[in-house]
Amino acid sequence: MQETFEKVIKHDELFHDEVLPRLKKVEEVQEDFRLEMAEFRVEIGKITASQTSLELTVMKDGQQTRDLLGKFVDHYFSTDDKKLVTKEKVTMRRLSRTEKIILGFFAILGGSGGVIAGVITIMEKFQ
Repeated sequence: MQETFEKVIKHDELFHDEVLPRLKKVEEVQEDFRLEMAEFRVEIGKITASQTSLELTVMKDGQQTRDLLGKFVDHYFSTDDKKLVTKEKVTMRRLSRTEKIILGFFAILGGSGGVIAGVITIMEKFQ
């Protein structure tokens, strides 16, 4: 019975000397972690509020910009109620056969699309 009592005392000493200090450290670390998590929740709440505020500010700014641009475009291009007046009159006219041949000759000399222009010139000449 003495041996059993000694084992209980030895286990009690081991428990108080080794297990309790370790358990205390684990509890301290756990408490520190809990406090950090609480701080993170507060910070996340602040960030979320700031993001919402920023989104509203950007949306308001964008609306103001669109309104100003709309007014500018309406003022600058205020041709809806007015007729456009041109100072020069542009006329279209058909080219004569000689003018087409000359134009084709210069197109051949120009290089770009020269073969096609040459064929067109030859076709015009034989018509």
